[in-house]
Amino acid sequence: MKPRQIRGRKCAGQALIEFALTFPLLFLLIVNVINFGGMMFAWISVSNAARTGAQYVSTGGATIGSPATPTVTSVHTLVQNDLHALPNSSTARVCVSFSNSSTVSCNPTSGPAMTAPAADSAEGAVTYPVAAVDVTYTYVVFIPLWNFPALGIHATLPPTSIHRRAIMRMLQ
Repeated sequence: MKPRQIRGRKCAGQALIEFALTFPLLFLLIVNVINFGGMMFAWISVSNAARTGAQYVSTGGATIGSPATPTVTSVHTLVQNDLHALPNSSTARVCVSFSNSSTVSCNPTSGPAMTAPAADSAEGAVTYPVAAVDVTYTYVVFIPLWNFPALGIHATLPPTSIHRRAIMRMLQ
């Protein structure tokens, strides 16, 4: 069987040329979908880790098994364990602060200290102390492609800093 001819020319190889033209765009789309999904996973994981740390601080002193407020080290360990599934999770910065003190305690590898949360939250005549947990994580893409940072052009997502803060009232 001979290939079909159009006005004296053969059509052999047309599908190969079309595939060669569309494959780079399809590849770029698939890589960016994977990297964007990874960034969304990291964002959700950082949010959950901050919320878990704040909940542990706020309810730790009010539970039966733990009569004292949790230490900052135990909160750091809890948050780091919550982030263990992320690549590069050891670089995550965790800061814990309380409204009744002016100090903010960050893990040793962190840079400058973050700000303390707002003042105690008041509701009517009752004032509640609050605790805040800040988590900062730098997301690095799963599949890096070429970048032209001087031009601001990235074939995929650039490294992105994800910061989430959870503030909760402390039970006493």
